[in-house]
Amino acid sequence: MDIILGPIGMQSPHPYRRSHADMYEDLITYGQKAEEFGYDGIALTEHSFWYDGYCPSLLTALAPVAQHTSRIKLVTGTLLLPQHDPLKVAEEAAVLDRLSHGRLVLGLGVGYRTEEFLGHGVEIERMGARFIEAYEVVHRALTQESFSFEGEFYQYKDVSLKTRPWQQDMPMWVCAGFAEWSVKAAARRGWSYCSTGDNDGGGTLFQRYDSYAESFGHDPKKLKRALFRDIFIMPSEEEADMIMEQDYWPASNDQFFGFGFLREKNPDGSQMTEVPPEMKEALLGNRIARPRGTPAMVRENLTPILDWNIDLLIARMTWANFQLERGLRSAEVFAKEVIPMLRETAMEKQTFGGPAK
Repeated sequence: MDIILGPIGMQSPHPYRRSHADMYEDLITYGQKAEEFGYDGIALTEHSFWYDGYCPSLLTALAPVAQHTSRIKLVTGTLLLPQHDPLKVAEEAAVLDRLSHGRLVLGLGVGYRTEEFLGHGVEIERMGARFIEAYEVVHRALTQESFSFEGEFYQYKDVSLKTRPWQQDMPMWVCAGFAEWSVKAAARRGWSYCSTGDNDGGGTLFQRYDSYAESFGHDPKKLKRALFRDIFIMPSEEEADMIMEQDYWPASNDQFFGFGFLREKNPDGSQMTEVPPEMKEALLGNRIARPRGTPAMVRENLTPILDWNIDLLIARMTWANFQLERGLRSAEVFAKEVIPMLRETAMEKQTFGGPAK
């Protein structure tokens, strides 16, 4: 199992206004420290036209990280493919893979905000079909010396990337949350699948992925699965709770309204600005979806995923990279106190108990 630090978004929401110049400098530090602490990679996440300056260009942002590290994988988690020209994505990915000597991992997703599709001049209707075509274009461009493609949305004839990627078969993932169509589409084609999990944290989602894959003639044991988790860890439970209350929740509450997820009104007709208490409790109280506490508590929270045959865990302790020192401290505690257990247990399961990675 590979353990990836992130994803980081370079956000500056209202509760934590920061200079983007400083945050992109911090990104290099996170990459260097992730390598020092023993993580297998670092991940970034993408959105466009968000009020907080969310990172819109992952391959560009990862380039300086590549130059300041030598071992860790560089993961896009997630690059919103339908909002880009897939051939240009392939070209830029090939360049970054060369710069990093073969360390790029492409996590590709769809996106969901109408404002982003409109801003990029892309119709949001049938975005799933558009994504499937674009994913295939990127894969062909990166793995074939010359390719042609004739689809509904994209058409290419005898195209060849002259800058070839370092890796002959660059790792690519479908990163799509828990939408059922995406689970089925990835399984049908034998594509690797990354999820944020569903109501039970992800277990039943990967069961459906395996079931679909088998029905389409793929061996589930040969497929790759990745899982994303927000993790709140410190030496004491009180410190971990402080991170959730001071960093995660104020920004999350701000984003629910800033991104238009919640548009409810108060009884007096004014715009609601605080998430209802019962919703907050439901979000923060699920420790399988959001492990929290001391290293021992987080280890217990994460134990169930070891039965899901996960190949890659994206662990975010750098929540929107608001506070560098706090984020690095959490990342170091997780690396020292949790990662060894995850790797050891996964290896034992692989050796003695089946296909766990």
